[in-house]
Amino acid sequence: MEAITHLNTDQPAVKLKLELLEAATPVPRAVVYGDMWVVEGAYTLRCLELGCASVTLIDSFETPDWQRTRIGHPQLDFVKGDFADPLFMGSIRAKYDLGVAYDVLLHQASALGALHLMCERVEQRFVVVQPMLREGGDPQQLVYLPGLATDASLHPVGSDNDWMRAIGPATEVNTVHWLWAMTPSFLRAALRGEGFEITAEREEGGFPNPRWTWWGCIAERVEWPTAHWSEHYRHPGLRSPCD
Repeated sequence: MEAITHLNTDQPAVKLKLELLEAATPVPRAVVYGDMWVVEGAYTLRCLELGCASVTLIDSFETPDWQRTRIGHPQLDFVKGDFADPLFMGSIRAKYDLGVAYDVLLHQASALGALHLMCERVEQRFVVVQPMLREGGDPQQLVYLPGLATDASLHPVGSDNDWMRAIGPATEVNTVHWLWAMTPSFLRAALRGEGFEITAEREEGGFPNPRWTWWGCIAERVEWPTAHWSEHYRHPGLRSPCD
């Protein structure tokens, strides 16, 4: 079964994801985060079709169709777990040339922590596509979405339809719902903090509310951070409060 079988290529967001994936491949080793919901590993399989020698999918659940896909393609691997869990991600020793994160960051309670854990495994290139806020008066915006009223000017659709129930009430904070709205400049700065520089970016619109857009980028690793928050451990003994 080809990857396109699971994808509606008439949708602008799908076209954007496929175009950026084609631009970022092939590489020897790729990892795709959270590719099971609805598409059942389609972008993972597409990496293989685009010439990647091996591709790993990391997600918290799998489906019968995905298991059949794996049986038919031994170059595919699957690791079941939460890529936002430091203990789980610490158990994965492999490094990858390409990381793919489609529609996952806006679901992560610890957005920076999850981004770091995903980027930490990637040595060369990182691709992101997801709904984004367009740039406004203030750069690098991150907005908390649970409890957002459907008539709010920030609401992507502005009506209580089935699709936008993905933004849940303030009492339901979990990865099923959208938790964050972010601007491209926020993600650009966050990726730079992980040692990546964006080299290509695109947007496709696609929302009734013009403040939102489908946005994607390809980022290349330019360095490994040396002053990262994840490296701040407890210090033994006593020390000056100012050092």
